[in-house]
Amino acid sequence: MAPRIDGSSPTYTIRTHRPGDMGMVVSQHGSLYAREFGWGTSFESSTARLVADVLDSFDPRLERVFIAESNETGEFLGSIACLKHREEADTALLRLFAVDPASRGMGLGARLVDDCVSFARESGYAKIVLWTFSVLEGARRLYKRVGFQLVLTGEEKEHWGARLVPECWELMLSTAE
Repeated sequence: MAPRIDGSSPTYTIRTHRPGDMGMVVSQHGSLYAREFGWGTSFESSTARLVADVLDSFDPRLERVFIAESNETGEFLGSIACLKHREEADTALLRLFAVDPASRGMGLGARLVDDCVSFARESGYAKIVLWTFSVLEGARRLYKRVGFQLVLTGEEKEHWGARLVPECWELMLSTAE
């Protein structure tokens, strides 16, 4: 756990996933995106299918799911995953990023993104790709902060009961030491 800029310790811990965590990832995604953006239950089912696929084919050498939890209560605060792209060699996917609204503003989201990018770099990936939506402004700011570039903007259309504009972002990684 890294100290904060002011020298104090953060009020959370980031660790790798263990049994039971991935159900919390699905639950948090389903409830958070429904509450904040009006996304329907089909988003939760899409997330559940993704999580099942991750668990079924998880490669701990090249993939990592980071879980954030409260140091005080052990409560689940958020997640992010670095997954290998199944069709593009040397490419990682950033997936399953979410932070509990009550835990925003304390550097947790930035730390999760940083840990994901560091793991991808250490694992030898040449780039990281992520898909998001233009409405997810907080996440987009964090992606820009670490150097992700917007490479594709799709047409606005219906996703999970909401009109959304999909975006693809990429971060080229330097493997030089």
